[in-house]
Amino acid sequence: MTMQIQEATGFAAAVIDALSSHICVVDKDSVIVTVNRAWQNFTIENPPVSSRTGVGTNYLKVCRIASGPDSEDAEKFALGLESVLEGKTELFQMEYPCHSPTKNRWFLGRVTPLKTKQRGAVISHMTITDRKLLEFELVRLAATDSLTGLPNRRYFLETANLEVARVSRFGAAASVMMIDLDHFKIVNDTYGHAVGDEALRCLTQVCKKLLRQIDVFARIGGEEFAIMLPGTNATGAVSLAERLRLAVYETPINSNQNQFNITASFGVAEVRVGEREVDQCLNRADSALYAAKKAGRNCVMSFAAIPREAQKSDA
Repeated sequence: MTMQIQEATGFAAAVIDALSSHICVVDKDSVIVTVNRAWQNFTIENPPVSSRTGVGTNYLKVCRIASGPDSEDAEKFALGLESVLEGKTELFQMEYPCHSPTKNRWFLGRVTPLKTKQRGAVISHMTITDRKLLEFELVRLAATDSLTGLPNRRYFLETANLEVARVSRFGAAASVMMIDLDHFKIVNDTYGHAVGDEALRCLTQVCKKLLRQIDVFARIGGEEFAIMLPGTNATGAVSLAERLRLAVYETPINSNQNQFNITASFGVAEVRVGEREVDQCLNRADSALYAAKKAGRNCVMSFAAIPREAQKSDA
């Protein structure tokens, strides 16, 4: 019987060593009693880890003294481990970041009770970096306009609403700008859709050069763009719109051996304190854009400057 137990133990150890997950076993007091080969290799490849995750180390204590940006996740893991050790939970698991100096990494940590007479738990950490990077990329693609690389309408509304809430809470200034490429149908009909696409990309690149990192620039329709400008009142937004308008006009588009210039119309509106969603401000900017179109295009209009009869009823 002793020989069979030894063989079974050896077999189990070989299987655990063959797993790619980092695995350790802790006793009822959360002291590490054994680790598998993947765990050992990880500590060798990450020297700071080896000093605090070897056999004889109190795992709970390591989690509790963690500091820095990952300390909150360490405390959550400690609470989960405690729950399993006390018999309150059969399985605890959580995803968490564990970035190295050279790359970003994510792991799935699992804790299950040790099914022996002596209480304890099995802790495993499985790398899920590839899956997390794919998830992030899918989220990015879902929020990105494929032609220009800009955020799409959904992303703009979600992000701009946060800025509207900040304005209402703190009374800070913010403005919304709408841009529409003039005579875009004529561009498509005259030069073809490929050149029309190039015109949209050109407008995008020209505007991005003059915008700040905190500005939210998005394509919200066929030839329509919107910009949320945090910390900018209507006067500042109009000044910026004039610079953008001139830059767009002065940048030629190449079509085979021909060159032509495009123009754009701009509508500007300031976010009002008390507004709940950016849609209200967007409607006012759209009214100003419509006024710019009626004024002959290739110009900038502010909602505050247009006649009341030109304003939308819901603006």
